[in-house]
Amino acid sequence: MLTSLEHERRIDEAEIGWIVSKRAAAMRARDADWLAARYLPGAPVVGPMPPITRIADPQRDAPRLWQWFDHLQGRIRWSVRIERTRVDGDRATCRCVEQVSVRAWMQRRVHLRLTTTIGLRRINQVWLIEWEHAVAE
Repeated sequence: MLTSLEHERRIDEAEIGWIVSKRAAAMRARDADWLAARYLPGAPVVGPMPPITRIADPQRDAPRLWQWFDHLQGRIRWSVRIERTRVDGDRATCRCVEQVSVRAWMQRRVHLRLTTTIGLRRINQVWLIEWEHAVAE
C-alpha cells in the first residue's frame, strides 16, 4: 500500500511526464503560445535547437518561436522518451531522450537525437519549466 507521500510523488511524476510529452506535441503542432507559457520568466534554455540558447521570456518567446516555425518546411517530427523523473518537494528534474527531425526552407532535413534534462518548479500548484539543457548525441 502506498503512503500519502509516495502517492503524491507518483501524481507529480505523472504530471511532469505529461508536461514533457505535451512539450513535444506542442513542437509538432507549432504551438508557440503553449510552449512560451510553460517556462518561468528568466529560465535559461541551452541546446542545439533554435532559438538555440536563450533566457525564457513569455512575452518574447512566443513571437520568437513563431518566427522559427515559419522558417520550417513540412512536418516537425519530435518524439520523447522519458528516462528518469525526480521530484523533491516543489522542484523536479526530468531526463529524456528526444528524436527531432526538422527541415528549414530550401535546406536538407536535419535529424537529431537529444539528451535533454528539464528542471521544473511548482508554483501555485502548477509545474513550470525553470531551466532546460539539451545536448545532441
